[in-house]
Amino acid sequence: MKRLENQNVLITGASSGFGRAIALACAADGANVALVARREAELQEVAALAEAQGVRAVVCPADVGDEAQVTAAFEAARNALGPIDILVNNAGTNVRARTIQDTSSDEWRLLLDVNLTSAFLFTKAVLPDMKARQNGLIINLASRSALHPGIGGGVAYSTSKMGMDALNQITNQEANSLGVRATLICPGSANTAIVDRRPKPPTPEEREFLLQSEDIAEAVIFVATLPPRAHIELIALKPTRTGAIP
Repeated sequence: MKRLENQNVLITGASSGFGRAIALACAADGANVALVARREAELQEVAALAEAQGVRAVVCPADVGDEAQVTAAFEAARNALGPIDILVNNAGTNVRARTIQDTSSDEWRLLLDVNLTSAFLFTKAVLPDMKARQNGLIINLASRSALHPGIGGGVAYSTSKMGMDALNQITNQEANSLGVRATLICPGSANTAIVDRRPKPPTPEEREFLLQSEDIAEAVIFVATLPPRAHIELIALKPTRTGAIP
């Protein structure tokens, strides 16, 4: 029996990067997956690869910065698979502006909506079922910017990721007594499209030393396959050879 067999996992930002790797790793371990992101064609590709593992996959296209679309995506996932056992709040983005002076109010709102408010909305949606079953897991993909905010990540990005830390802690305060766990995973620099938005993106050679999407997927599977009595609140990951990375 696979370790996540008969589990229903909802992953946001599932069309590429961390989310794609997490979805495929969950499917390989037997989980049914609900895939949320804006790009439906890419989601369909991930769904086909997941279904090849013998599990069910449902595509739920949505802009997670839009509350109505978040609600519709959750309802589509629940209707197709049943109650969600594991939620992975992975969707995130950044902008090129990093300083307070350079960041526009529209950019600020975009990052808070996509990176933080979407995680709040999906958490709010899954909690009633999880509390009723007295079992459930929420994994929040943040960033080392949640622990060490700085201009490197940017003011809006760092603020949104620190907000995910607060959301994670309050979820645990509210729901641990009912068997629901929340884990914050804080990766450092990783080889995904988001680093292309840095003022100076890493070179191809430097990218080899960054964390890779499959590394994050392994961390998610580790947390997801622990017995319900065991709870990891925080995982902080960083590239080993930090001196090789800008």
